[in-house]
Amino acid sequence: MKAAIVKAATLKTLVSSLVLLGGLSQVAHADDASPNLVLAGTPYEGNLTGNIGVYSKYILRGITQTYGPLLPDGAKGSDGPEMDTPALQGGVDYVFKNGFYAGYWFSTLGYSYASLNPNASGKHSQNSTESDIYGGYTGSIGTTGIGYTVGGTVYVYTPGWESTGYETKLGLSYGEVGITAQTLLNDVTFGNKGDTYFLATWTHALPKDFIFTGQLGAYAYKKDGDFVPKTTDSTSFAFRHATLGLSHALPIKGGTWGFQYIIGGDNRYGVKQDNTIVGSLGLTF
Repeated sequence: MKAAIVKAATLKTLVSSLVLLGGLSQVAHADDASPNLVLAGTPYEGNLTGNIGVYSKYILRGITQTYGPLLPDGAKGSDGPEMDTPALQGGVDYVFKNGFYAGYWFSTLGYSYASLNPNASGKHSQNSTESDIYGGYTGSIGTTGIGYTVGGTVYVYTPGWESTGYETKLGLSYGEVGITAQTLLNDVTFGNKGDTYFLATWTHALPKDFIFTGQLGAYAYKKDGDFVPKTTDSTSFAFRHATLGLSHALPIKGGTWGFQYIIGGDNRYGVKQDNTIVGSLGLTF
């Protein structure tokens, strides 16, 4: 992610900032790394960037109301959204010139994963913090203008209980449009092995340096796992959310404001999610 000021902001800077402002537990990776670049004696040369932001809510993949029931006896208060009060989020990214990338991202949460443990004691009432560690490779297919990414993410929650998840990521992009598929590789308290999240994104520059981003998200679900049970209402596929976002640079270097209107879809149990608005202030450096 790159710094920007109001009048000199570039499209790439604002697009990166908008993804940061999305509050969707994902971080944008630079799109200018060339897999064909020959590095002369500097195989690890690249670009290190950071970001920090405050968000009115932390809405993960369109869950604005409830995940439940996540456990046979309910989620015991540890339910969606991830945080319905202001959340602090941020991270760092390193993009190598040969196309590889790695990064770290964190967010405060409004509940404790440890409280899901049947043997949890009072000390686990403290809210958890989410940490995402990710990496992968981004490249392009010849001169077609088609880009691709292959990567993965490890989700760690502190304190946690059976909540460390491993997820693959595959993506294609062309111009302003991109689509990704992220598949969970193990059973955890928030999902089943094989659950796949599909996200289509269109990012478009508007007059006066505004940036619009539209997203459509859907899920393919595995119906039964070690922690997320199959019920009579369970579904194998559901539209998850539609998100309309607008962002603009602030008159300070690296500063960005934005908001998103989230149109809720259904969770894995067919429960309709509420529509909501999320506002944010971010800084890239």
